[in-house]
Order: sequence, then C-alpha cells, then structure tokens
Amino acid sequence: MQARIAAILTEAKDQGIDYISGGDIARQLGISRSAVWKYIEAIRSDGGIVDAVPGKGYQLVNSDDLLLPGAVSVETNVIGREYVYLPEIDSTNSEAKRRIRVGCSDGLVLAAENQIKGRGRMGRPWYSVTGKNLSFSVVLFPEGISLSRAPFLTPLSAVAVCRAIKKAVGLSIELKWPNDLMFAGRKLGGILLEAGGEMDHLRYAVIGIGINVNLSREDMPETIADTATSLLLAAGKPVPRRRLLEEILISLDSYYTKFCTKGAQSILAEYVELCSTLGKDIAFLWHGERRSGRAVSIAPDGALIVITKSGEMLTLRAGDVHCL
Repeated sequence: MQARIAAILTEAKDQGIDYISGGDIARQLGISRSAVWKYIEAIRSDGGIVDAVPGKGYQLVNSDDLLLPGAVSVETNVIGREYVYLPEIDSTNSEAKRRIRVGCSDGLVLAAENQIKGRGRMGRPWYSVTGKNLSFSVVLFPEGISLSRAPFLTPLSAVAVCRAIKKAVGLSIELKWPNDLMFAGRKLGGILLEAGGEMDHLRYAVIGIGINVNLSREDMPETIADTATSLLLAAGKPVPRRRLLEEILISLDSYYTKFCTKGAQSILAEYVELCSTLGKDIAFLWHGERRSGRAVSIAPDGALIVITKSGEMLTLRAGDVHCL
C-alpha cells in the first residue's frame, strides 16, 4: 500500500498537480484517512519529503529523486518487472545472489539507498553517500546463452548506461575498458558482473551498477577526490535520480533484448565507439608480469586485444589497464 500511495503522489507531481487530498487517496485505495497518514509516515521514514497542507492534502516534494517502489515505474520486457527498494544493505550484488539461492524472478532489480559494503571489481570497496548515488543490481536468468558469452554483459551494460545518461542528462560518457564509466578523465561509475553456470551453460547473471549522481567534491574522501567525479559536477546541476534510474532500466532492457534476439555485433560496435581505451598505449599485468602495448580492438566477448611493441598480440579478459 505504501508503494501505491507513493505512485499516486508521484503521478500527481508528474502531471503538475501540486497536492492531492488524503480523502482522494483513501477513496482510490479503499482505506481510511488514518491509514493514509500511516503510510505517508512510512514514506517519510524511507526518505520521502512529503509536504502536508491542511485543506489541500499531500505533495511528494522529492518525487524526482526518490527510489521507492511506486515512485520508480518502467514498462519493460524483462528488467525491472520486479523492483525492490532497500534502505540499507551490505551490497546489492551480495543480496542478489542470496535471493537467487532461495528463488527470485528474472529481471529483478534491487536498488539500495545506502551500501555499507559496496564493492567493485577485484573486491575493491565502492564508496557511496546515502541519497546521492545510484547503487543497484539486476538479476537475469538468460536462456540459450553460453557461459562463455556472459562477459559481454559488461560492455552491453556500459553502452546502455551511457545512452541513458546521454538521454536523461545530456552528457556524453566514455568507457574505460573493462567496466569504468568516465567523464573528462575521471571515474563516474562502474559495473560489476557476477555470473554462474556449468558446462558452458549460463545459469544466472548479476549486473551491479554504481553511479556517482549528486556527489559534491566535499562528499568525496581524499582517496578518490583526484580521480572521481559525479553527474552533478559534470553537468553543473543536480540530477533527478528516479528519472535517471528509469532511463537506465529501459535502456538496459532494450539492449539485453537485442543481445538475446540478434546477438552482440551491433552492440559491440557501439562499445568500440564509446571506448576511450582503444588506440592508446597502456600498461597491464600479464600472468603477473608488467607489460605494455597498444589497445587495438575489442573481441566479440568484450575482451581487449593488445599488440605489444614486439608485435605480439595478447587478449586481456580481466585486470586493470593504465594509459601511458
């Protein structure tokens, strides 16, 4: 019921209606006005700023920024058909894998207001601030996709996020192989893919996405202040998180559907277009040895093809690269 009231208030705000009365909400839902008040208080406890004016009713002031069920609404084929909001969790990817073990739906989205143990690739911590980031995971149970094709879900997700940010915010985002979202040479966000299967059959995939949305420079710890950025800093204005999340889910669903029905080729071409790593001299670890070479292309599974100065061609499927 809380989600339905959040949806009513969000729809009213989107339609330019300032206030909707408690009586109108009660009649729509077939509940008492005291019950409406109880659920309004629950929305407030989850971060909703609800203005109440006697004789007018209620207004969800921060509906554009709120990630509550009911506020977030998308029409998609798979991704986002079930949406769960988590005020606080250790990690949305960890919670996704727990839910997979007990049974959950294909396309489930888990969005957290705060992650206390958020993580990126190689177990590195992912820093976030309550109310200022997007931190969410998508659970997928692909049919007919081999385990060897699973890594392509990372570049697919990266392209989908870039296109959504362009549409919602107007910013052109670049991609640093394999999973970083970049703006003006600084890290804006990242993608963490975790998949499981057997005998080259992909059983499940969890796509974790973290984006710095409205972080100010003061919000960032010294350890990342010189290398990170946010959409707020890049665009010069706050970005509505709800609208951005909805655009990302729609974009992810579209690209995932394309991948499942038409293959990876067209998406791969978009990734190559957006990947700032290509054409640059890079340093990387190869079987524990520090090597260097030029990044020349992306393999069909999303791996990075590198040519060393001696002419040796190497295929990187994991690890970090640093531009020289």
